[in-house]
Amino acid sequence: MSILGLEFTVKQTFRNELGDRVWKIMSKVEDMPKYWRGHREISVVGNDGSNYIVKIRFAFPGPNNTGMARIFVDNENKRVTINYIRGPIRGYVINYISNNTIISQWSVDINPLFVLMKSWIKRHFMEGANNALLRIVNEAETTT
Repeated sequence: MSILGLEFTVKQTFRNELGDRVWKIMSKVEDMPKYWRGHREISVVGNDGSNYIVKIRFAFPGPNNTGMARIFVDNENKRVTINYIRGPIRGYVINYISNNTIISQWSVDINPLFVLMKSWIKRHFMEGANNALLRIVNEAETTT
């Protein structure tokens, strides 16, 4: 891992009967900002079935708060792969369901301008990812 790299995994369990609801929520690309609060806005630029190209406006202010990502929604394996290709972070986030657990695996590089804040950013991203998973599970519990 490079000096700019951040890698971590967070998990959240849910009741077994909620699996389909959890998947429906986490696989809807347009709704990502509702659960992943680090994304203020997502605009789908292109869509070819399960493949999306999106423009992202991140939640922090400033001129470097936009980026692009490729997102692949794998319905068969219940996996959403986000490849951040341009912007303040680059790399992969893979969100998937295994048994009755939603898992978010991160392997991203931050912009060199933020290297001095790397440990804070990692904690912030981990907390945000954990909160996003909780929001997804809570939404699944309240949806009929």
